[in-house]
Amino acid sequence: MFTKIIMFKAEFTVLESEAGQRVDALCALKYPHISRSRWTKHAEFLCEEMEKNAKTKVKTGEEWEVSCAEESNVDHLEPWDYPLEILAETDTYLVINKPYGISVHPSSSENSNETMVNALVHHFGANLAENYDEIEGRKVARPGLVHRLDKTTSGVLLIAKTNQAHKFFQDNWKDFEKTYYAKVQGGPPANGKIESGIVRDPYNRKKMKATQDPDKWSVTEFETISIKPGNDVIKSEALLKVNIKTGRTHQIRVHLSSIGFPVIGDELYDGPAAKRIMLHATSLKFIDPDTGKEVLVEKERPF
Repeated sequence: MFTKIIMFKAEFTVLESEAGQRVDALCALKYPHISRSRWTKHAEFLCEEMEKNAKTKVKTGEEWEVSCAEESNVDHLEPWDYPLEILAETDTYLVINKPYGISVHPSSSENSNETMVNALVHHFGANLAENYDEIEGRKVARPGLVHRLDKTTSGVLLIAKTNQAHKFFQDNWKDFEKTYYAKVQGGPPANGKIESGIVRDPYNRKKMKATQDPDKWSVTEFETISIKPGNDVIKSEALLKVNIKTGRTHQIRVHLSSIGFPVIGDELYDGPAAKRIMLHATSLKFIDPDTGKEVLVEKERPF
């Protein structure tokens, strides 16, 4: 990992509707991937080739050249040249298909630069929302991430390009519709709702477990799409459509296993062995932060 100083440069002509604003405030509105404080503290402003300070109020028709030195959080991550499957994209966000077997970001259990975040850095550089995890008192960059999928879960992953979009998605995440497909062992009912807290298993740090403790309360709903009956040798299998109202670590896997229908391939939670864990994030319905319109992005299930 490394730190690199990025110099952002731009030129613009002041519109009548923009007149009277401080130039640092205007730049923060025009180029929102850089914060107002950075424009105030780390920028240079030239108006018709004359240097100005951040407090200068702009006038209609003025020609400005601006530059801002920023320490880009994304450059703390080694870029990875990996092809992204982009399902939807605007100026402020994109939705990608996360493949099975690739982690969303590096971690203590994923000591690798071949993750989705590294691939995003390669393709988008500094044009991703700032985002950090607090780990042992230090900030660890997670640029653009609005949510996460397990390494063993494939499917729809939402990425924010701007800080404003990231905040909007985080503030409204619980209201978005998150749909998965899961193949499970057993014959579940036609419909079900599972509610519990989900906490780290004290006897196995790799696992989570369901608990009636109200901390980190989680809700999972499912509909049985089809059942393949078993026999004396082979147990029944079922395809479920699953919606989560929350988003805890291993939530679907823990909840389905807790009621006796483990996900096929998920041996950590008592599922039968298979070529992969049969869990896929198939669609995400959310509000576009720029237009206010509902957006549905889908990726067909691979199993």
